[in-house]
Amino acid sequence: MKLKHILFLSFILIACHSSLSYAYNTSISVTQTPKDEITTYTVAKGETVYSIAAAHNTSVQQIYKLNPKAEQGIKAGDKLLLSKAKAVASYSNHLIEAKETLFSVSRLYKISVDDLKNANPGLTESTFSIGKTIRIPMFGGSSSTSNYAGQVASRSNKEYKVQKKETLYSIGKANNVSVEALLDANPSLRTEGLRNGMTIIIPTGEATSKNNLSQTNNTRKSEAPRATKGETVRVGILLPFTDNSGSISKDKLAEYYEGFLLAVKDLKSKGLNAEIYTFDTGSEKNTKRLESLLETNEMKNMHLIIGGVSKQQIDALVKFSKKTGIKYVIPFGSSSEITGTPLLFQMTSSHSSLYPEVTSAFVKRFRNYNIIFVSEDGSNNDKIDFVNDLKKSLSKAGIQSKTITKSSNLGEDLKAAANTTNNIIVPTSSSEATLRRITAVLNLSNDTSFSLFGYPEWQVYNSQVENLHKYDAYIYSIFFLNEQQNAVQNFADDYKQWYNKNLINSFPKWGYLGYDTGLYFLTALKQYGSSFEDNISKINVPTLQSCIYFERANEKNGGYVNNGIYFIHYKDNSSLEKIDITD
Repeated sequence: MKLKHILFLSFILIACHSSLSYAYNTSISVTQTPKDEITTYTVAKGETVYSIAAAHNTSVQQIYKLNPKAEQGIKAGDKLLLSKAKAVASYSNHLIEAKETLFSVSRLYKISVDDLKNANPGLTESTFSIGKTIRIPMFGGSSSTSNYAGQVASRSNKEYKVQKKETLYSIGKANNVSVEALLDANPSLRTEGLRNGMTIIIPTGEATSKNNLSQTNNTRKSEAPRATKGETVRVGILLPFTDNSGSISKDKLAEYYEGFLLAVKDLKSKGLNAEIYTFDTGSEKNTKRLESLLETNEMKNMHLIIGGVSKQQIDALVKFSKKTGIKYVIPFGSSSEITGTPLLFQMTSSHSSLYPEVTSAFVKRFRNYNIIFVSEDGSNNDKIDFVNDLKKSLSKAGIQSKTITKSSNLGEDLKAAANTTNNIIVPTSSSEATLRRITAVLNLSNDTSFSLFGYPEWQVYNSQVENLHKYDAYIYSIFFLNEQQNAVQNFADDYKQWYNKNLINSFPKWGYLGYDTGLYFLTALKQYGSSFEDNISKINVPTLQSCIYFERANEKNGGYVNNGIYFIHYKDNSSLEKIDITD
């Protein structure tokens, strides 16, 4: 099913809290009734849809869903598709708490919203209210137990067969044991992961009174959901999609999200099990809606959250991450708490913060070159800080360099400063005007013994691309999109096919940003589960635009900062080489 169709299948979650009107939950895996859970029934004389539904423990709505023509009426001899009846073994009770929704309660007990409504005639989103007690159906063969039962009898260790889409968190919650206790009782889960159909041990627990159980449940609310390798992972995307005055246009945020979904599509074909939940956070400057979202059970059951644009939003999400233990990816900005919060992952760094990596790589690659710094007349010297750092690194390595300042005859001064081969020019400005003046002088002399070293801004100067290749130029950048690359072209084609539009012409391109972010973190979750940070040095994915290389901001308890950066080599044969200098 195409993504553009999946987007129309979003669930609308109506929260109890008035400030959360709508939260959009988009799951890339669309739930359908499996064929082996459907049977064919022949309508007998005098039967109605209502009587058939009652006799087969299903609902009129479910019959209409499977048989749309039945809404026009049925007659004897008609064939109807019916969901096979699920026998209700017993019922438990659930007291509705603040921030809960029909959807969140159904997920808590691993049943459908329809199951809840069928067990509670008259129950709807509007009648679902705080303090009301509802019945929870427990079907034959189900492992669900009520977390709100008055008393849980003492039990001994028991075997349990894992059902489809169950997680350690859901099994632990259903059986009133912690995830850690399940892992301790089943050591192989730490390495092999949880698989559908496997048998695990539920550890022994003592008789628990209602008060003790309530205390245990309250403790578990702050315990972060965990997923082992191969389990279904839940990822939340929280962005101000409808903010018309935001610092990032809503079209770019939509493109980012669409690129992320394409990464989900690609990885699902390789075995990823993931549910993607998407939330509109409202205005960047007003976090009231975001804070309401963060109080819902849906959010507290995520394995990873990605989002936030403004400082206010990022601060609120950092606070939530610290409170719940859920990992948080900051896609665009930064947080001052990164050095002391191990749950944070900062996707972007300023180029200036990466000057040490750039200057170190420059020294290694160009130590045998004749290095000439140029501050030509009219330069704005916007890269003088980088140049000064580079000069210090060269001096420390015992490498000499030359500097031309405000030359009245740049051609003659370059000729005087040059060696016969391997000269490299480093301007003190990233401006197109400076680059244009330098290449014009080089073109007059037609001296190809010169190379150029420059800046991220150069990659958008389309009129200078030919000269960059001619003079064997290098630039550094945290982003680079090689549009000659097949994978880049294939993504653009896929994007056009799925969304019936072209990518926005911007730097960087937001669809690729979303794709690279999704590719990295979903691969991490797929390969290592929610504790992927323990193996972060092993995570290597073929990103299209972003250089990703996470390192701890603080060796002891800091979060992770993406320090990835490229050298881009414009070869004189018109090809491009993208070099990850953080390898």
